Amino acid sequence: MALMARVEAALSRAGATIEQRELPGAYAALIDAHPIIMNAESARALGWELANHPDLVSEGLRERMNFGLNQTEADLAGAYDVFARTQRGFPEATAGLDVLVTPSAPGEAPGGLEWTGDPAFNFIWTSLHVPCVTVPAGAGPNGLPLGIQIVGREGDDRAVLSWAQWVRAALD
Repeated sequence: MALMARVEAALSRAGATIEQRELPGAYAALIDAHPIIMNAESARALGWELANHPDLVSEGLRERMNFGLNQTEADLAGAYDVFARTQRGFPEATAGLDVLVTPSAPGEAPGGLEWTGDPAFNFIWTSLHVPCVTVPAGAGPNGLPLGIQIVGREGDDRAVLSWAQWVRAALD
């Protein structure tokens, strides 16, 4: 990915030590666990709206909430277990690193206001309950913003914000 190569070069020039790191295979289970939890919790949080004014809830959101409501207790327990296991293992998976630097999305921001973009690169950090900050990293082929994420471990919020500032300065 050209964005990450450019970012890596800029961070190296600024003095960062770069290490390529892949999360262990167990983290792939978050792909299935995240929508179960997200949609079940959304349905519970917006239950009154769904029950009393379903016509005011978008069709897509209604579908996702109904998916969440249709999960069994075993499905939910299994998804929460995946969250707990991966959250506990994240410090070890990132041992020796100050922060992770990842793309924030699989491309530039979408045009218009209809969609905020593909969350495929973000749901993992939400699932792990870890701090992340998106830093602007230039523009894509259509002139729309590109971003990278600075990701830390649980409780490292201040450090992640500091690293985001450092990365932003290194990219300028």
